[in-house]
Amino acid sequence: MKLTVKTAAVAAAIASTVALAAPGTASADPQDACMNGMVCFFDGHNDTGDMLQLYPVDTPNIGWTWNDRAGSVWNRSGDQVCIWTNADYDGYYFSIPAGAKQELLFLYDNAVSSFSVSGCGG
Repeated sequence: MKLTVKTAAVAAAIASTVALAAPGTASADPQDACMNGMVCFFDGHNDTGDMLQLYPVDTPNIGWTWNDRAGSVWNRSGDQVCIWTNADYDGYYFSIPAGAKQELLFLYDNAVSSFSVSGCGG
């Protein structure tokens, strides 16, 4: 009997450790997850799905795991942000005002590779 109780206790401890170590997902409410002052990219529309949160600095390449992945953006920074379809601020760009949320449709959906805060080309 003691062996069964001890085995059950060990199994419960392992199960709770596995549950704690499992990768978490962002909060269902993007306002809880996307911090003020940041630029947040979501892989779903309407600020859903996985989120990438970055400081509002010129970023010539958002990284291979997020390249061509974003479906929506929330610019919680105090600056205008320009998203670009290619790395190094190349290709088509779209301006997102400070504080604005933007659905990425048509040629911008799953096409963001870089973003800038210092201006939108021209």
